[in-house]
Formats: sequence, C-alpha cells, structure tokens
Amino acid sequence: MTENGITNIGIIAHVDAGKTTLTEQLLFKSGAILRAGSVDQGTAQTDYMEVERKRGISVKAATTYIRWQNRAINLIDTPGHVDFAAEVERSLRVLDAAVLCLSAVEGVQAQSEQYYFALRQLNVPVLVFINKTDRVGADVEQVHRQIRELLGPETLAFTASEAWLPVLAEYEDKLADAWLENRPLGQAELLPALANQCRLGNILPVVAGSALKGEGIDALLDMVCALAPLSTGDPDGPVAGIVFKVEHDKRLGRIAYVRLASGTLKNRDTVVNQSRGPVGKIVQIRKASGRKATDIGILKAGDIAAVCGLDSIVAGDTIGDETCLPKALSVVQPLLRVRLRPEREQDYAPLAAACAELAAEDPKLKMIWEPGVRQLLLHVTGTIQMEILDALFRDRFGLAVTLENPQVIYKETPVRPALGSDAYTMPKPCWAIVTFAIEPLPLGQGVVYESRVTEIKIRDRYQGQIAQALPLALEQGPRGWEVTDVKITLTDGEDHPVHTHPLDFATVTPMALMKGLAAAGTRLLEPMLRFRLTVPLPDTGKVISQIVAMRGMLDSGSESDTHDTADEHGTPRRFLTGRVPVATSLDFPVFIAQATSGRGILTMVFDGYEPCPEGLGEDTAYRGINPLDRERYILHVRGALR
Repeated sequence: MTENGITNIGIIAHVDAGKTTLTEQLLFKSGAILRAGSVDQGTAQTDYMEVERKRGISVKAATTYIRWQNRAINLIDTPGHVDFAAEVERSLRVLDAAVLCLSAVEGVQAQSEQYYFALRQLNVPVLVFINKTDRVGADVEQVHRQIRELLGPETLAFTASEAWLPVLAEYEDKLADAWLENRPLGQAELLPALANQCRLGNILPVVAGSALKGEGIDALLDMVCALAPLSTGDPDGPVAGIVFKVEHDKRLGRIAYVRLASGTLKNRDTVVNQSRGPVGKIVQIRKASGRKATDIGILKAGDIAAVCGLDSIVAGDTIGDETCLPKALSVVQPLLRVRLRPEREQDYAPLAAACAELAAEDPKLKMIWEPGVRQLLLHVTGTIQMEILDALFRDRFGLAVTLENPQVIYKETPVRPALGSDAYTMPKPCWAIVTFAIEPLPLGQGVVYESRVTEIKIRDRYQGQIAQALPLALEQGPRGWEVTDVKITLTDGEDHPVHTHPLDFATVTPMALMKGLAAAGTRLLEPMLRFRLTVPLPDTGKVISQIVAMRGMLDSGSESDTHDTADEHGTPRRFLTGRVPVATSLDFPVFIAQATSGRGILTMVFDGYEPCPEGLGEDTAYRGINPLDRERYILHVRGALR
C-alpha cells in the first residue's frame, strides 16, 4: 500500500451520459476548483483542447487530482464517443476502480456493456453513478433492472445501507447468521463485505443523482473512498509502469502520463522500454489539479503523473519491468482508413511528421506512409474522428488537408491449401531458398506459424529472419489487405555457408509467401457491427426495411420484442438487436436520427470479421513494390531501384 493512500479512478461512460459534467462536479465538490465548468460553454476543466471546447465532446483522456476524506484520488476522465474509445482502452489498464456513469433515461447501452466486461477481465472493481435523474423520462429502478439483466451483478443503492444485509448475506457466510437471526448491522460493519463483493464482481454499488445540479456527488465521493481499493506497489522495487496517454506541449515537448506499478522515478532518471531501449531522460514530473500543474520531482509506485522528457515514448508503451504489469486488453479496432492529401504538394513531409506525432498519441491511427508514391493513410474509427483530425491539422499544425472518403478495412484469408516457394540465389552474394505450406484456418484464428525445417538445412539465425519477416509480409495479400486466419508452415529450404547474406531470408520470405497466397486464392472478410436500437413503435417498419437493405441480420425474436417500454412522450418503443456490415452502415446513425425525428437510440460495437459475399467488398492496390513483381522487388530491397 502506498504511504499516502492513493486511489486511481476512471470515469467511464457512453457518449452523452454526462461523464465530463460529473468530473467537473467531483472537482468542485472536492475543492480542486472554485466553480464547476460547463461542457456546453466550453469551460470544462478536463476538456482542455480547443477542438473539445468547440465541439462539446471529450477527445482525449484527461487526468486530474483531488482529495476527499484524506484520500488522494487521481481521476481519469475518458472520452464517451466510440470514435475515441482507444483513449478508454489504454486508461483501463491503470485503474484501481472505475465509476461507470449511466443515464437514468437511456440506461445501459452497448458501449457501457463493452467497457464493463473489459473492466471485469482486468479485475477492476466497478461503481455505478446513475446520472440525469432530473430529466424527463428518468427511471432509476429501470436502470437497476437493466444492470442486472445485461451486466449480471446484483445492485445495491449505496445510500440505503438498511437494505444491504439480505443481499450481502447471500454471498458472505458470516453475515447469513445475522440476517437469519434478524440481528441488525450498521453500515460500518457491512462495508468490508460490500467492498469485497464489489471487487469480486458479484455486486454493483450504485449512487443516483444529477451531475448538472450537483446532486449525489458527495455520496459518490463517499462511495469511492469507502469501496475503491487503495493503489498498491513497492516504491523500492524495480521500475515498472504503463504510459496510458501521450500529449505534445510546445514548451515541454512530448509528455507521458505514467501509472507506476513498482519502483520510483525522479527528475533526471533515464527511462527504458524493454523492447526499444532508452526512451529519454526525465526533465519534469508534473501533477495536475484542475488546469494547474506542479513539478513534484518524484513519482512513486501506485501513483500517476505526467513525465516530461521521454522523446521516444508512445502511448501504450510500458517502461521498466513488464512482468508485474496487467496485460493489454483490446476493446476497439479501427475499421476504416482514410487517405490524406495536402493542398500543397510540398506539405507532404510536414503532414507525414504531423501524422507521426498524432500516432504517438494514438497508435491505433497506424500511419501508413509510402513516400515513393506519395500515399499517406491513417486508420480511423469513424467520421467524428475524421472531423477532429481535420481540425487538428488546421489549428495545431497549420496544414490544409483533404481527407478523402473513408475506406472500409477488409481482411483476406486463403481459400484452399497451397505451396509457395522461391529461391533467391542471384545476383550474388545471396542464397536463400524456402517453401511454405499455406492452409486456411477457421474464422477468428489469426496467424499460426511453425517450422519443420532443421538447422542443418536453415540455420536458426536465418529461421529467426523468416519468423520476423512473416508479419510484415502478411500486411498485404494478393488483394491488398492484411492476411489472417491462415496457418503457415516452413516445410523446406536451404542456406549456403558462403553466399548467404544476413538479410537474404527476409527478402525471399515475402516472395515465396505471396506466390503461395496467389496459388491458394484469397477471399475477403468484412468487419461487422453489433447494434442495439430502440425506436418509436410507429417507425419500426421503415427501420427494419433499412436494416434488411444494409444486409443486416436481426437477432431471433428481436422484431417482436417491445419490452413494454415507452418514451417520455408516452409513445411505445421497440427494442431491436442484430448485426450489420460496416460497409453498408456508415450512414445508419444519420438514417435513424432522421427516420425517428431524433427519438431513436442506436449503439453499435465491433463484432468481428466474417466472409464477404462474392462480388461485394473492395480490393485495394498494393502499396509499394509487390513481391510478385520479383525482379523489381529484389532491386527495391537491394536499394537499386529509383
């Protein structure tokens, strides 16, 4: 346990649940700020970027610090919009507990579910704040029921401790006797049991209120201090930490937000990433409360701070010893990519530099830059993110950029088994011969590689080259997309004791692999989304027709399930769930808003890849020199192609 009793709390929510307003009230009630800011007025403390204030949405995770009941609390306010879920994904790894903010009107939505189950996979205790109880249509008991039905755990109102005992007695044997004997127990006696069951995920403690009106905030802070575990870590142990956020400052350069799990960092320490070596020397360690930041000079295990001077660090990196850190968990996958074109030809280089800077802050953007053909691509999660990127290029980097229409990111997989072989023996000095057996795998199996070739034929150091070259070679298949769901077996090959150059096998591997994939034939896999949709009953017919037109599939029984609900106007509502392809549903949110006059509630989350119907989908041009163009590819690898 850390000496000063620190807890790292994340505020997690679906878009428009009022999460940033809640964070403002937590800052205000705790005395960190004198007046709560407003999202609508662009004065929220944690929406510090100009584009966030203009748009009224959170784009980046923001870290601040408060105190309550002598407890030090690091608050991480995460974005609610699904386009910026990568910020949430990185933040989940550094939390001691999370506050899941739900709207009392909309209740549990698909994104809330996704985050909740990700938190449970990481064994992070979850507390619930049911917000917007002041709105027309608010139904706190209905949200309690949804939590139990959709998330699983029992719920307990934190402010009604007289109702705790019968529920806790089902899970805690020592309390069962008190309940059977009708022996009352006070809140102080029941809190340890509630904290334990919250940690195990059997019970979700709940506070309801209105962040806009400041109602329920004190109770939420009390709940956090009573139930959220203290951060742990040995300040004298080996340094180990997670960089969950990176930002750039004109004066300080790259700033890394670090949750230190073990050890101690001080100003002027050199920081090391296990896979890339030293990433910089610390010049400042800063702690923020509201918008004020102070150089504290030291960061101890269990705490979070902004570390300046790590010029090579990237968001999602780890520092020091990785063995004592929680594993990374994926909750978001970019399904679109967009080509960027600067208005001025001479701006390609600064645009590539800007994209590299943004990719350091969000590696999910995955910049693809082919200087030879002036092709610059970014992976994105949606059109809102594209709008934000456009604003960032203009306001932050001073670049006028055209973002072309987004392209769905397909994948490809082999249709049948095949062999791919090649002999790279000319022009000397070179000698590398390989044969791969390529087999399709079931959907979702990824890439499996094994070697059946002995060191007598190909020495181990060269086999290491083959294994390293495979992931890069599979980034583009015959149809231009990443290859997946494939088993690759090295079945034969040969090196030469004199003529083999250290990089020969890195050259021959893509050529042989592409030959094998071309012989196997590949089919496209398209990304799918799972949707949850609530619409006014009179609009159901046209909505279902649109889903069918999009090649969507409704879940069994979904069409006839009304759930006996009505909106704030008393109109009966129908609840629909199912799956739709990404390619056909880019405008689905706009359609729902128009078809239901803004009264439809739609959430969509990624739901894997599946085979694309023949004749649909889209091939894409190979970037760079295709290994099937063997002579030019070899010249390219050897640096002889201009």
